[in-house]
Amino acid sequence: MLKHCCLLLFLFVPFLLSAPPAANAVTLTASVNKTVLTTEDELLLTVTVDGATGDFTPQLPSMPSFNIYGSSIARQIINSHATTTFEYVMLPRFAGKTVIAPITLNYAGQTYKTDPITVTVYRAGSAPNVSSSRSAQAGGNIDTAVPVPRQKPVTTQAPADMPPLERSLYNLAARHGDKDYFMVAAVSNNSPYVNQTVILAVRFYFSRLFAGNAPYSEPAISNLFMEPVGSSEGRQTISGKTYSYIERRYAVSGVTAGPAKAGEASVKYTPMGNVHLSVFDRMFAAVSQEPKTVKSNPLSFTIRPTPLKGKPKSFYGAVGSGYSISASIDRSRVEAGEAVNLTVNVNGPGNLKPTADLKLPALPGFKVYDVASNAGSVPNNGTLKSYKIFKTVIVPVSSGNYTIPALDWSYFDPTAKAYRTIRTKPLEIEVTPSSKTDTGFDFGAQSDLGNGFRQLGQDIRYLKSDLAQENTTFLARLAKLDIVSYLFAALLLAAGVFALMDKQTLAGKRALSRARAQLKKAKTEEAVSDALSVYLQVRYGVHTASLPLRDISAALKKRGCPPELIKHFESLWQHLDAARFAPAAMQRQNAAALARQAEELMKKMDKGSRL
Repeated sequence: MLKHCCLLLFLFVPFLLSAPPAANAVTLTASVNKTVLTTEDELLLTVTVDGATGDFTPQLPSMPSFNIYGSSIARQIINSHATTTFEYVMLPRFAGKTVIAPITLNYAGQTYKTDPITVTVYRAGSAPNVSSSRSAQAGGNIDTAVPVPRQKPVTTQAPADMPPLERSLYNLAARHGDKDYFMVAAVSNNSPYVNQTVILAVRFYFSRLFAGNAPYSEPAISNLFMEPVGSSEGRQTISGKTYSYIERRYAVSGVTAGPAKAGEASVKYTPMGNVHLSVFDRMFAAVSQEPKTVKSNPLSFTIRPTPLKGKPKSFYGAVGSGYSISASIDRSRVEAGEAVNLTVNVNGPGNLKPTADLKLPALPGFKVYDVASNAGSVPNNGTLKSYKIFKTVIVPVSSGNYTIPALDWSYFDPTAKAYRTIRTKPLEIEVTPSSKTDTGFDFGAQSDLGNGFRQLGQDIRYLKSDLAQENTTFLARLAKLDIVSYLFAALLLAAGVFALMDKQTLAGKRALSRARAQLKKAKTEEAVSDALSVYLQVRYGVHTASLPLRDISAALKKRGCPPELIKHFESLWQHLDAARFAPAAMQRQNAAALARQAEELMKKMDKGSRL
């Protein structure tokens, strides 16, 4: 019976981590690039239809608070799977809180609806006009400008009811109103709990145009996990001067309790040429200025541990609110000895990838195999929405009616500062006697042996009854050899010792060679991640599948990897991890550049330690 169960598990495990969607499934989602804006900002509404083909158009609700002045459609088909994206550029008409009602789609006789989206619009700040000498200096000859008394700049403060993150960005920018280009950064909470997701925003402000592209470098992080959640554009008036800005947002969460940092983000830009040229000359003049770099302010965090008091056994590290959990089985009626797939889904805000795996309780009457998990996250209206899926195989050992009890899963609510527990619904399974008799083990057999015992069957078939055979040992046979044989055996032993001493070196070289070959063919960030995983598995014996980053780093440290290489690996792995779970529409880092970084890291690891 054990042989058959192992064969069943071997055939079934490859499907544990994948659950292909229905071929004809259609989903409709809507999102905006920001939920807080001013009357000077643009709002980008994105509607995505996944799985539908042909010509169709979603029906927008009435939106009296916005004017739509631009739209676009993009369709993509990969392996016969179609995805259509509709984008609408809108300008707010009034200040206040407004709700974009559900967007509908009628397709193939079915009606699909999106969730409503709440947007808050604030009135743009205003400031008294400064002296006309400013306009003279900006567009005329500074030497001939008429001198006027200098006026103290007026700083515009953010509205008091604006959310803390937007208010911090707004007020930080107001301090730089005398510059043409600058950057600011702020975070929604600088003292979160471990695994609590907060939003970090970086803005690049400019009042004058710049030439070409402006390369952006995201902030370096320490003791943080960071994922991009979107970008947006807007405008802000500071001391009578109008600035445009480009904003990048990240979801960050603390890895361990203690200090954490997000370093400076930077933008390298080239200002446009001499502003004193005429409009015609400026159109055709070459850029005459050298590239310049602006940096944002660094940010410091204090990561707090979740309290020990009241912590339930079903707490696996999730911090936030609004989580949901569900459990399902692939069939509710089976024969004894047949496998049943048990799947548990957890959904909610923040980042669930670093949390520990669900531990199943004892299930009497079942053989329970190890749980395999799969986690991911996607941007959701400027924040992060994540999921974690746990899958396992359970095998009933005898017939009867069974109930899989409710499974508990707990999280810490930072607002209430208390632990909350949610649970699945119980699941019923009907198990009938096994109809397979060729295994020699009949779960339905009920032969009474007396004394309260019952024989179910026989699992071992003896092929030989005489097991006691003369077995001359290796040393005894070696003792019969002459001196030449002794010398030959000694040479073989020495060769084996040298081979073992050089085993790790050869393994490292083979791992590096194999990973290099994969990196040369890598076209995506996922391929780069797979190549790096292969190298770590062969070189260090570290398996990266379903492991949080801190566990991988701990395993590398335990196996002698130098700390500076571990830090380099953590930074690269976070980029690869974020790209692996990000939607296709998000801007992704160049796979070739990541492949070069991975190859350089593997070279350093190969030289950094010898196990």
